[in-house]
Amino acid sequence: MANGARNGLHRMSEEQSSQYKKALSFIIFLIVSLTMITATFLNPFFMKGQIRNSSNEAVVVRQVNKHFDTLAEIIGANKNGSANLLTTKQTQPIADHIIDYTLGTPWFKFNNMNLAKQILHDIELNIDQDSSSDAQLVQHKLKEQANNAPFDVKDAFNLNTITLGGNIAFILLIVNVIILVMAFISLHSLISDMKLLLNSKMLTHEVTASGMWAGFWLMLSAGILAIIPVIFDVEGLAVLGYVLEIGSSIFLDFVIAGVILYILSAIPWEISSPNN
Repeated sequence: MANGARNGLHRMSEEQSSQYKKALSFIIFLIVSLTMITATFLNPFFMKGQIRNSSNEAVVVRQVNKHFDTLAEIIGANKNGSANLLTTKQTQPIADHIIDYTLGTPWFKFNNMNLAKQILHDIELNIDQDSSSDAQLVQHKLKEQANNAPFDVKDAFNLNTITLGGNIAFILLIVNVIILVMAFISLHSLISDMKLLLNSKMLTHEVTASGMWAGFWLMLSAGILAIIPVIFDVEGLAVLGYVLEIGSSIFLDFVIAGVILYILSAIPWEISSPNN
């Protein structure tokens, strides 16, 4: 697909053509990838919807209950470690508050006590007489802890790590925006340079060839990331493992985006072929 334009180049050597294609492919890949990362992984509204997918609900329940088990140990509540203490309905508000805190405002986080109090409130609000006896015991013990309860929640849910993750996410957001601006400027500059060497038909052929390569690399890289949690046990990687598990289905969306980019580029690439 990258070689179809060779016969129609105007004042551009094959070496120049190859260099332009590589640069354009990388820039297009960068723009599409960073745009999707910003719209998915760094978007609290998207992520809260994502954890409600049937494929991710079990992951959320397992992760929240893992920390809830730790909380039970910290406060001295008896528990059955082989069973989930909280249901999907009870874990969802906790997960929502963690996502809002991590990806929402304020951008830079210094204090996570409000989050600890929100999680504590979720526990107090959503555990009732229909909940498991273990969960009710934890709730009762937390009430006995009084003012110390938020600190126990903070330790059990590793909120300092979550705070660090939230600050990293904000830095990534800033970096993404800066790189995207630079990428669009570079893309405009490259295409402007190519306009001096190619007619409109051949310019379309070259740019869409780069788009096809960008779509291919997006499909390949996202596909690999999507199957990592399937092949390997990532649960031991703490927050990173949790993100990979939740992100597996998101990376499949990236693969679909790569397919769409490839197809949308292939059509004008074929139309603008020198043989047509």
